[in-house]
Amino acid sequence: MSRLDEIETFVAIVEAGSLSGAARADGIALSAVSRRLKDLELRVGTTLLQRSTRSLSLTDQGRDYFLRCRQVLADLAEAETHLRDVAGQLTGTIRIAAPVTFSTLHLAPLFSAFMDQHPEVALDIDLSDRRVDLIEEGFDLAVRIGRLKDSTLVARRLTPVRHVPTAAPALLDRLGVPDTPEAMGDFPVLRYSSTRAAGRWDFIRPDGTGGSVTLTGRMRCNNGDLLVSAAAQGLGLCLEPTFVTGPLVRDGRLVPLFADHIWSDNAAYVVYAGGRQLPRRVRAFIDHLAAGLSADPWWDRAINDAPTPGAPAR
Repeated sequence: MSRLDEIETFVAIVEAGSLSGAARADGIALSAVSRRLKDLELRVGTTLLQRSTRSLSLTDQGRDYFLRCRQVLADLAEAETHLRDVAGQLTGTIRIAAPVTFSTLHLAPLFSAFMDQHPEVALDIDLSDRRVDLIEEGFDLAVRIGRLKDSTLVARRLTPVRHVPTAAPALLDRLGVPDTPEAMGDFPVLRYSSTRAAGRWDFIRPDGTGGSVTLTGRMRCNNGDLLVSAAAQGLGLCLEPTFVTGPLVRDGRLVPLFADHIWSDNAAYVVYAGGRQLPRRVRAFIDHLAAGLSADPWWDRAINDAPTPGAPAR
C-alpha cells in the first residue's frame, strides 16, 4: 500500500467524520480503511485520531498533519489540472462559499451558466451566512456581503448592496404614506435583530445631512427573508437588501420609501487568499461572476423606477 493511498484515506476519514463514511466515499472495504489508518499511524509514529465507539477526533498532531496532507493533495490535484488546462480546456473543482439568499436569488443562474460553458469543471458550493476560513476549510473563494475585515484576502467588488425601506401597498393604503423618514417611527416596523443598531434606522439625506428613525413594532427576527415575507403581507415596514426586495417591488408587492436616501453603503465581493497564483478555472469563474453582476443591478433599477407612493400619512 502506497503512502499516498494512506494519506488519501486519512483525509477522507476526517472529512467524512467516520471510517465507514470514508469507506463509502472511496468505494473500498471498511477493513481496508482501518488498515490504512493503522499503517499510517505506524509510519508517522504517533496517534492521529482518537477513536471511540461513537466518535472520532483529531489529536493535536493529527490536526496539523491533516491540514498539511489536505494541502498536499490539493496541490497534487492542481498540478494535474494545470497540465490539462495547458491544452485549453478548464477542468477540476472549484470550492465556493456564498451567502444563502443572494445565491439562491441571483448567483444560481450564474453558476449554471458557467457549468454549461465549462463541462469539465465541477462546483462544490457551500451556502451559509457564516464567514468561513478559506484556507483552513479549503475553499477557493467566497462571495461576501458587507464590509471586509480580513486584510489577508484579495477582494474584487461585484455589485453594490443597498438597503431601502419598503412596505406593502395595503399597509400604506390603511395607514397612509409617511411624509418624512422620521415619520416611519409611527408605523409598525419589522426589525432585523442580528446586526443593526437596536431600536433605530440611520440614514443620510440627499443633501448629506444625517438622521435616524426610532423604531416600534412587535416583530424582530434574525432572518431577513422572513421579514420581507411579513412586509409583503402588510405586517409592517422592513429595511432589507434591495436584492431581496427589488423583485417584489417590480411585481407590485412592495413599495419603496425614501429610496433617494442612503440607508447603507455596502457591496458584494468575491474574496480569495492572496500569496499564490490562482488556478485558471478559478480566475475564469471570478471573471464570470463579475461579468454577470452589475454596478447598476436590475433590482436597484426596479427600486429607483418605482412610482412615488401617494398622499402623506394621516
